[in-house]
Amino acid sequence: MAYTSFSDSFTLSTTFNLNISESIVFKLVELYSTTNDFTASISAGSLTVSSLTPSIGYVTTTCPYLATSSSLNDNELKLTSGTTNFHDSGYIFTPNPLSGSLNPLYSIYGDVDYPFTIKPFDIILLYLNDGTYVEYRVLSLRVVSGELIMTLDLPLSSTTKNNISGNTLNKFLILTRIKDETNASIIYKKRSGKTSYGFILPDNLSPEVLAKIDTITREVKQKLINEQQTTEVNSINTIDGGEI
Repeated sequence: MAYTSFSDSFTLSTTFNLNISESIVFKLVELYSTTNDFTASISAGSLTVSSLTPSIGYVTTTCPYLATSSSLNDNELKLTSGTTNFHDSGYIFTPNPLSGSLNPLYSIYGDVDYPFTIKPFDIILLYLNDGTYVEYRVLSLRVVSGELIMTLDLPLSSTTKNNISGNTLNKFLILTRIKDETNASIIYKKRSGKTSYGFILPDNLSPEVLAKIDTITREVKQKLINEQQTTEVNSINTIDGGEI
């Protein structure tokens, strides 16, 4: 018995609007065959749907964004299906698009550099209608019937639940941890003698700053030398640096 297989990559450029729970379906259709005795099957592949959001603006969903229910535990909170659709889908909110209107959140939070994804140990801040806020830490997540349910480290109070069910929250923030690009560790064997000063330059350093890096380096080095020539820590001159 002979077997044959093939794969195909294609790009479909079109514009359309989808409602919640609607799907995009691609079908492989056989138009004709030169043999009557055959069996065909399709194995699962991969499909990526990209958004033109950075160019044309941003998509929206309507309130409510969060929800509670009697079927959930006191320490569980869920995103509504409209909000869940943005989660872990690679969607990056663009408050200042190339075309379209400027979102009012831009003046408060600026540009968005990371896709909307909630992870364990993220922090959720719920700002209540009385001017206070409560803080929770996400312990785990699961999706049930198209809604993301988050298990929190503390139970929701009745006041918090009433704010959520009544859609009277002032706002909510989700804070996540990212790698700190402001710190770097260099591990190497230091030679005997004084420490040599240097700079680590990031790849995205402004060209204007890079053009002046020699001047900046000289001025910073001179300032460090002037300040450390008379500084001692535990009777060891800090400019020497010691040995390893």
